[in-house]
Formats: sequence, C-alpha cells, structure tokens
Amino acid sequence: MIFLVLLSVLGILLAYQYFKILNGYRFADQIFTVQPVYPILGHAGVFSGKSSKQAFWLTVKYFQQVDRLGKILLGPRPFVLVNQPDLLQQVLTRSDLHDKPFFYDFLTLGGGLITERSGEKWRRVRKLLNPTFNTRMLTNFLPIMDFRASKMVATLDPLADGQTDVDIMKFIGECTLEMVFSTTMGRNAHELPGQREYIRNLEIIQNCVGERILNANQYLGVFYRMSNAYKIEQISRDFCNKFTDKIISERRKELEAESGLVTEEDEFKPKSLNFLDEVLQIRKQDNLKFTDLEIADQLYTMMSAAHDTSALTVAYTCLFLAMNPEVQSKVLAEMNDVFHSPSVEINCDTLRQLEYTEMVIKEVLRLCPAVPLAARETSEEIILDGIRIPKGQILGMNFYSLHRREDFWGSDPERFDPERFRPEECEKRHPYAYLPFSGGLRNCIGSRYAANSMRIMLLRILQQFELRTDLKQSDLRFKYEITLKLTGPHRMRLVRRK
Repeated sequence: MIFLVLLSVLGILLAYQYFKILNGYRFADQIFTVQPVYPILGHAGVFSGKSSKQAFWLTVKYFQQVDRLGKILLGPRPFVLVNQPDLLQQVLTRSDLHDKPFFYDFLTLGGGLITERSGEKWRRVRKLLNPTFNTRMLTNFLPIMDFRASKMVATLDPLADGQTDVDIMKFIGECTLEMVFSTTMGRNAHELPGQREYIRNLEIIQNCVGERILNANQYLGVFYRMSNAYKIEQISRDFCNKFTDKIISERRKELEAESGLVTEEDEFKPKSLNFLDEVLQIRKQDNLKFTDLEIADQLYTMMSAAHDTSALTVAYTCLFLAMNPEVQSKVLAEMNDVFHSPSVEINCDTLRQLEYTEMVIKEVLRLCPAVPLAARETSEEIILDGIRIPKGQILGMNFYSLHRREDFWGSDPERFDPERFRPEECEKRHPYAYLPFSGGLRNCIGSRYAANSMRIMLLRILQQFELRTDLKQSDLRFKYEITLKLTGPHRMRLVRRK
C-alpha cells in the first residue's frame, strides 16, 4: 500500500514537472509541428536508434514540410526549424545569435572555430585567426597544392584504361590530406608517420558524432558512455590527441630553438608559411599565447574542415561531370583556354578566370552541400516571423532541403544545371537561398583556401583524364557524418586524354 502511494506521488511530481516545462515552451504553440508527432515523446521516438543515413533522410522529410518556421519536439522541448531565406538571413546575420547548441559539444573540440559554443569567445578567436589566411600565405600554398594534385594524377594514371572502376574519393582524399598536412602543419607527407591513421580516426569520430547528433537516445552522456559507439570514438580520440600533441610540441620546440628570430615588433619579420606556425606565435589580448589544448582544437577543426569538405566536393564534382559529358567538355575547354601552355602559371589571377568551372562547383555544392545541417542557440529573446522566441532555444537549419526549394530553384530543383549560377541568375535570387557553407558572420574562414585547392585538383584531373561513369544522379544515396557523404563509392572510369 505504501509503495503504491509513493508511486502515485512520484507520478504526480513527474507530471507536474513535465507540464511546468511544457508551460515554459508555450511560445512554440504558434509554430507548425512537423508530422507525424506522438504524445508525450513528440519526435524523440522517431529520432532513436537510426543509422546516419536514416536519420539524415528524416530531417530532410521534416524540413520539406516547413515553408518558413516549423518545429520538432523532443518530449516537451521544441527545436525550431528555419527554412526560408529571409528568416535564415535574420538568424545568421544577427550579432546576438552566434551561440551554438549543446550537441556541438559532442565533437569535443572546445574552442575550435566550428565547435566553440560561445559566440563571444568565437568572435575573439576568429579575430585572432583571420590573419592566418592572408593573401600572401594563400598564394604561397598554390605550388604545394599543384604538386600534390600532380602527384595524385600520376598515381591514377595506371588505372586510366577506360575499364577499371575507380573510387575517385579515395585518391582525392589522399591528395587533400597531403595538401592539408603540408599547409596546415608545415610537414611533408613522408615526414609524418601515422598521418593516414589520423585521418581514418577523424572519420570514425565524425561517424560516431554524426549519428549521436541525430539520435535523441544518445544525447545523455550517461547513456552514450554505455554504448559501443562511445568506446570506438574514445579509441580514435586517444590516437588523434597523441598525434596532434606530438606535432605541436615538436614544432614549438623547433621555433624556440631557431636562432636569429626577429622580434614581434620587427616590421620586416618574415611571414610563416603554415597555419600551425602562425597560431603558435599569435598573442592574445592578455599577451599570452594559445595553450597546446587551444591549438589542438584549432588544428582538429582545420584538418577536418579543409580535408573532408574539399575532398567531398571535388569527388562529387567529378561524378557529376562524368554523368554530364557535355558539361565536362565545356569545363575542359575553359581550362585549355586559360592554361593554353605549360608556361601559364597557376596563380590567383589565372584560377579566377575559370568562371564556368566555378559555376559547376557551385551547382555541385547546391545539390551536395558539404555541411548540410547547422544550428544556433538564442542567447536572449528574439522575434522571428512575429514570434517571440525566448533565450536558450535551438534554431535548426537544413541546407540540403533549402537548396531544393522550388520557389527559388525552379520546378525541377534536382536537375544539375550550372547555368543557375550565371551572374545575372544569381542577382535575381535571394542571397540566403544558397548556403553551402552556412553564411553571415560565422561563415567558413577557409573558403578561399578551399576554392583554390578544388580548382587546382579539377584542373589536373581533367587535363589528364576523361571521366566516365554508369552511375546516374538518381542512384546517389547520402548519409550524415557531420559532412554529407555517399553511402557507396564515387565510382567511375578514367580514360587518358591524347
């Protein structure tokens, strides 16, 4: 009898607490709820136990129901879905909307530019890091990128018989890996034992974190730590931490040991030629340098962003060019026109002349945005679409769905058409209808770096090979692992050009 009374009291207390929480989210009553939704649990049961492929397609399905604002419910808690360019512009350009929600902590990269949750801290770090992507440094990276791209093409050449199936992503991934290690850490590929294991472990972490973000049952740390995914993730993290710590420690000692270093005040001080050296020598407002942990967070972020997003975009571009030979011919003609002889130098000016190539890359990023999902957390009350949204609420964005809105992209948004990005067409379109790397103030710091590396890799590949594939666009299936990845290989055949 006493047990039943205690159980009843506990039930009443839980119900009271639930409805108290629910009352705090009354603002969301004005926002459309995506369907189907279930009593008490909301959508929590739907986002539970899903693979990265299943969970991603659930988010796409839900965003397709949203014209301007919508919501999903995890129990009583709403997650606001923003899916209209005007509203996205408001969210991404507000000076008081730079905070990110709790699930960015799942990456465990603390102060990295992508994962730093505090908008105020992010602003300070971004300001310090902006000079590391100066024009001179980016220009000095071009020969390194070209050397690595040419090496990749030489590796592919024995397979270019028109018969052998090639997963182009494997080779492009190795190429971007070598580019990133050379430019980010100032090391050549053969000088870093374990670098491929480092990237493999980074990919394992991304897979684990991607599934955790889209699975509500893994949100609570106490439950996630009991899962097999947690054990796998920790093994990979341990490897990456030791690898990065070793590089930072060695390079810090090298810089301190170098004789004849000029002082910080010397206006003739030579600029370093890699990201790590720049970060090691930055001084913050308190005149202290970044700690090794802070540097590791930035390196993780740069490694993941520069390697994965660029490699995926180039691999997707190769696939779409193979599926659209008439577009491939136009790209090649433009490249041959600009780089008409071996004496034409690869520099910022010649790369900028690849205008149609840039249109093709943009269309690929429309259909396959490297980072398809993003979120913000309100740091104070805001008014969005006439609705007062309190502090501490999560706003979710899905760029994959945004890029397929018929009211901005026409009646056939799945069709691959680089002409969408002619200057006159872009002028007609809302600037926030296209957000392949997010937008606003918290945008991608390495966009110019990525643009250069992608154009150089495509240049060297297409100069040497014709790309063919039996795959059709309708065959492509995607999954979410922080970045947007294919569930299968980027399969194609290469034919040497005469």
